[in-house]
Amino acid sequence: MPLPPVRRLLRLALSAFALLPAVCLAASLQVSPTQFELRPGQNAEALWISNSGTEPVQVQVRIYRWQQVDGRDQLEPSDALLPSPPMQSLAAGQRQLIRLVRTDPGPAAGQQAFRVIVDEIPAYDPARQGMQFVLRYSIPLFVQPEGDAPAPQLQARLLAADAGPATLEVHNRGNGQAQIADLAVAIGGRSTPLLPGLVGYVLPGQTMRWTLPQAPAGLASGTFSARINGGSQLTPLPATPPAR
Repeated sequence: MPLPPVRRLLRLALSAFALLPAVCLAASLQVSPTQFELRPGQNAEALWISNSGTEPVQVQVRIYRWQQVDGRDQLEPSDALLPSPPMQSLAAGQRQLIRLVRTDPGPAAGQQAFRVIVDEIPAYDPARQGMQFVLRYSIPLFVQPEGDAPAPQLQARLLAADAGPATLEVHNRGNGQAQIADLAVAIGGRSTPLLPGLVGYVLPGQTMRWTLPQAPAGLASGTFSARINGGSQLTPLPATPPAR
């Protein structure tokens, strides 16, 4: 079943999304790294979790297969990788290693995408007053196939609507993921930021859609660009004709 929905309160340009329940702003649980890439022949990776708070925390780690359906991310529980240990109690100031291990050590036929979900589990305390803050991290993990390094091939299309803001659809025809950041549009030689910071990912062979802060009429003649996979420069997104 898909991962229960949560409200995104923090947009991190870290290759990971920090996702929290609607009422939470915790900061005691920290994770490293913020993106994983298992190279051919590599069957395990290390996740470090740490508690920078003043009280113990209980942490749960789960793995989800990551796909994109109808322009949205979709997560499903997976046993293709196993966290060891999956549950861990951290004392104040403690740092702990969690191993992420592939259950099938054979070579991947193509790039595989997962999300490592790290949850702070609230401790039950009947004497505690008010809301208890907890934190969730959703960390991208890519298993790379043998051969040449996978690479994205992107196409963008403006989806016009009869009313309201425009939607940008980005399709990835390549065999590697594309991290999209700092989306901008150039009209008449002038570039205007549309969605600064991390926008999201487009997985190989998949399509994603993002709502833009402008009406379609003002964007139809523009050329879209973005920073791809942490690049230092904006890269044009080849366009297909606008769709209605």
